[in-house]
Amino acid sequence: MFKEMAQKKGRISWKQESVDKTFLEACIVEVTLHGREGSSLKQSSWKNVAEKLKTEHNFIADKKQMKNRYDYLKSKFAAWSKLKNKTGNVYNPVTNTFNLSEEEWQLEIKSNKYVEALRSAPLSFPELCVQLFEGSTSNGFDSWGPSSTLPHPSEEMFDHNLNGIEDIECGQMEPPTQGFTEEASGRSKKREKRKDKATIDEVGDCITKVAKILIEKHNLSNDIDACMEKLETMGWGELDVKYQTTLLLFGESADIRKVWLRLQPQSCELWVKNAGAKYGLIG
Repeated sequence: MFKEMAQKKGRISWKQESVDKTFLEACIVEVTLHGREGSSLKQSSWKNVAEKLKTEHNFIADKKQMKNRYDYLKSKFAAWSKLKNKTGNVYNPVTNTFNLSEEEWQLEIKSNKYVEALRSAPLSFPELCVQLFEGSTSNGFDSWGPSSTLPHPSEEMFDHNLNGIEDIECGQMEPPTQGFTEEASGRSKKREKRKDKATIDEVGDCITKVAKILIEKHNLSNDIDACMEKLETMGWGELDVKYQTTLLLFGESADIRKVWLRLQPQSCELWVKNAGAKYGLIG
């Protein structure tokens, strides 16, 4: 894919802020869903980001160009972060600029060449850069730890420990009963199908209850209201596995909720399906 894109690409320019915005958002989604490879994205993720740029802006970039842009923005963000934390209130959050004297600029530039880029042009979309670059495992599923409400990707869903919610009863699938004759077997299968459907509904209802309790236990911020409002617009019923998976993801971290709120509606279903498959929530 990259080879084909490389053959078609023309002169690449990242001067349009909308291109940078799409690039950063796509990288955040990929890190959230698939984690990182070292300090960068995985090979499959670069392909997805390239496709996003092509679809949104008809902007063709190969992996090397995207990696160079990623490293540039990461380095510029590091310089921005250091200056922002500098004592003396040198940062103006309204204009996203720094109030430094000429001498101070020169000293900072000597210690970090990317400071010069900040002087000529502010860091674009600092909030997105914070999500993507502030800590290699701070933005999504890659940051799984003992306090996570979701199972580790390598674990089975049913091994997950749900402390404090033992009072919720969930249905349990029973093994099918084999009939001794074809007729008996046919009747048995019909009964099992009805039973399985009822059991699936019970399990779905259980997952919904668990997810809501997890969200309440996490003391979530006001963004959960916005997340729930957007979820209700998707048209998924409460027993839909996509709805239940999304609730569980909301309870996982604030970063995941931020990604959800930034996603375009047409991208939400694929995002939920990929995330659900990663954790064994969706087959």
